[in-house]
Amino acid sequence: HGVGGTWYWNRYPGAGSDIESLEYSYGFDEQLQQDWDWKERYASQPELEAYLEHVAERFDLNKDIKFGKNVAGLTWLDDAGSWLCKFSDGEEITVPYVVMATGLLSAPKEPDFQGLDKFKGRTLVTSSWPHEPIDFSGRTVGIIGTGSTAVQAIPIIAEQAGQLKVFQRTPNFSAPRNNGPLDKEYVDLVKSDYKGWREKQRNSFGGYVSVNFQAMDANPNNAMDMTPEQRRAEYEFRWKSGGLSFYTSFQDLLVSEEANEELADFFREKIAVRIDDPAVAEKLLPRGYPVLTKRLCADTNYYETYNRQNVELIDISTDKVERFEADGIVVGGTKVVLDDIVIATGFDAVTGAAVRIDIRGVAGISLGESWRDGPRTQAGIMTHGYPNMFFVNGPGSCTGFFNPVLNVEYQGNWISDLLDHMKAAGFGVVDSTQEAEQQWVERMEEAAKPTLFWKSENWYIGANVPGKARVMLLYLGGFPAYKEYMEGMAESRYPGFVFGGD
Repeated sequence: HGVGGTWYWNRYPGAGSDIESLEYSYGFDEQLQQDWDWKERYASQPELEAYLEHVAERFDLNKDIKFGKNVAGLTWLDDAGSWLCKFSDGEEITVPYVVMATGLLSAPKEPDFQGLDKFKGRTLVTSSWPHEPIDFSGRTVGIIGTGSTAVQAIPIIAEQAGQLKVFQRTPNFSAPRNNGPLDKEYVDLVKSDYKGWREKQRNSFGGYVSVNFQAMDANPNNAMDMTPEQRRAEYEFRWKSGGLSFYTSFQDLLVSEEANEELADFFREKIAVRIDDPAVAEKLLPRGYPVLTKRLCADTNYYETYNRQNVELIDISTDKVERFEADGIVVGGTKVVLDDIVIATGFDAVTGAAVRIDIRGVAGISLGESWRDGPRTQAGIMTHGYPNMFFVNGPGSCTGFFNPVLNVEYQGNWISDLLDHMKAAGFGVVDSTQEAEQQWVERMEEAAKPTLFWKSENWYIGANVPGKARVMLLYLGGFPAYKEYMEGMAESRYPGFVFGGD
């Protein structure tokens, strides 16, 4: 019913970005950048939603948006060279082009707990949080999950709830978010050369360059080429900055097990001192998988929350959730009585939202079937057999490893240029070729194969969803390499695509 995408739906307590607001924002309009004043270093959900509403109004976009509509299906009409779009309310429209901007983390994993519908208290899902205020005062609340969402929500809920029970299967690595009001001097520094700042972002691997309030290139060194003292100094520097800055600290952290384990030890050391009870600390220390292979969390007082008398950590790694009952959850034969249950169990990432729509391409083949063994795309832009359908921030792109706001700007511009090319040449239909897709799949596999991502159950490879194909869903070669490939393709008049129609 409104703009905002993920920031419309995810309004759970503590929701906010883990990329700095000055960087996690649109760069296509200089005046917009200068006029908008961010309040916090990392913007919270209300501020992000307000920003997106401002952008929609400023550029008069609302007139072109249908709110409150649910797309039930898309069917390619070969004779017409267009798509039939079916809405769940029965309306149908025919359109020449479709852009799937369905989001990276927008399809929540379906909870599969036995007896979930038997619980008589409030059940709240973080990815579709109510718009009205939720009061937890005096109530016993259970939250299932300790990923990025829960790490943000748990400290806030704990402050209000009578009791908070945290059900944890796998502890996550988390760095301090170090959030707070933006310093005017820092804002002025960025705005004095926003264009230059954006260029640094767009030419970086991850699309965020601020470390300790200055624009910094990624450290070009390998950790194991440095002395122990140099490595420790770099990690302390990144810890002080907080957030996702560890991803740019050394080049070999995601390929060298030795370097990765040393960083993991650093995190465990930092985490342990924030928790009073050694037994609780031990449960919260991540072990058994490489750090950074699950997206690093960024927290505010997350670990300190477990020092509160009203918070209890319940380990469900061995004693599983057996079932839900009317008044609580049974774990390991013991019932935990609850008034409210918060479900924060993650997403069917990257592909989930698209394949949940009944999309039928050439010969009526469904997108879900085409992607059964993993998504196949031409550089994250198109999939063979689905003409005139484009993807932004989808599988095969850099998003997830690159700032999604800048990524969608780049891909949006690239698709727009392709459509201009088609119009000028008199074409009405475009499709990618199987050969080009295969080349991109091989390029993605080559970039991902030597990494440590295969040693954890992360959503980057679909391992967090039972039955999902275990393949790298995103391009790990870095945005500069991706941009070079895309620009070369445009300059060569789009090899790997076939054109037709009029």
